[in-house]
Amino acid sequence: MFPTIGILAFWLALPAGPALAQSAAAPAVPLGPNPSECEIQAALFGAAGPGCPPIVMKRPPPPPIAAAPPAPASTPGPVAVPALPGPPPDPPVAALKAGLRAAFRINFDFNSARIRPDSRAVLDRIGAVMTAPEAATARFRIVGHTDAVGGDAANRALSQRRAEAVADYLAERHGVRRDRLDTAGMGAREPLLPKKPKAAENRRVEIVNLGG
Repeated sequence: MFPTIGILAFWLALPAGPALAQSAAAPAVPLGPNPSECEIQAALFGAAGPGCPPIVMKRPPPPPIAAAPPAPASTPGPVAVPALPGPPPDPPVAALKAGLRAAFRINFDFNSARIRPDSRAVLDRIGAVMTAPEAATARFRIVGHTDAVGGDAANRALSQRRAEAVADYLAERHGVRRDRLDTAGMGAREPLLPKKPKAAENRRVEIVNLGG
């Protein structure tokens, strides 16, 4: 069971590794300013843990996928396989929905990777979710994002430092093994609001569930 902790501030979210490019992953769920541990679980794993109420996350629609060309008329159709009797056992939370992403608002000092005190509470909740038994085998990527103010090189370097600061906080304060945390900095290249590239919502860190 996951207890609920404190408060939140600046945006945070994750892309997957090289084999799971961010564009191929599910769209990030922008969580509110004070998400509970149950909401964080539901966003990153597709289901909340024991003791949580049922939670349905409203995910942005995925980008359209080009339709495959119609198969030739001579191609045989798929073979229907009857389902096994009885419901399948529930998988552990960590095994659910690898590739899901969540965006949090985390405040940093201006032009700095120093996390402000008002954002530590949400990171504490994220750390509790990552270290719970149900998620202990999952790996995550932490990706920093900026708005479009400033040059590309500077923004990418700053977003990388901020992603690493979040990973360091989770490792040092909550004992999340560093080999479970990957980091990347995207700068302003993947805005949360493409039509408003300078909006504050684009300044975020995304967390992606990479699976066990």
